[in-house]
Amino acid sequence: MYRPWVALAAATCCLLLGACRGKEDSVSSSSPSRQAAETKTKAANATTFRLRIHPTLPEYSFTLVSDRSSDNSQTLQVKRIEIRRGGETEPFQIIEGLDAATPLQLGPPLSMVDMNFDGYGDIRLIELQPAGPNVPYLNWLFDPASGRFVESRALNEITSPQFDAATREIRSEWRDGPTRYGTDIYVYKQGEPVLVRKESKEYRQPGVYTLRVSQLVDGAWKTVEQREVREP
Repeated sequence: MYRPWVALAAATCCLLLGACRGKEDSVSSSSPSRQAAETKTKAANATTFRLRIHPTLPEYSFTLVSDRSSDNSQTLQVKRIEIRRGGETEPFQIIEGLDAATPLQLGPPLSMVDMNFDGYGDIRLIELQPAGPNVPYLNWLFDPASGRFVESRALNEITSPQFDAATREIRSEWRDGPTRYGTDIYVYKQGEPVLVRKESKEYRQPGVYTLRVSQLVDGAWKTVEQREVREP
């Protein structure tokens, strides 16, 4: 899977968190409609989100543990995620080994979305701030059997994913330089996202581009549309 942001990652500064001590506020969430209101608390090196992943389960707390610095308050250098259920004081799951330079200006650093359309909320973390619009995420799917979150490396490879519960599709919109844009469509097959449709626009001159659409048919890619488009 093409990930144009990788070439830009070296140029991205991994800045540190400058958070207010003892301050507490509320933020809106991009979780499913069944999710309860989300609150966020900030400490010297921790940011906690309280999320309801399913009506039958207790509220979960997700604490992003990060380095902090007074140099930049717009980036979390996330090192691990501690997960607690209900009123538990000790985490029952810790996601370690992270080194995400998560920007705050793109929205909540941790969000909950039903990414595999099973009715349970899953979590994702913005990995870094790219120079362009191709935003990379780290993704964990909720496993109802164990009650734990499992990393999805397949979803990690998808740029700027958007999840459509109505069509059960994942849309990835990307840009490759100033003249080439595209949208990739994925669907789940045997529990894994599979790329099934590719649309690209390649501009030959301002207002004029070549549209190319390909689909996966019987395991092979087939160009189903290719034409020149002149924008109004």
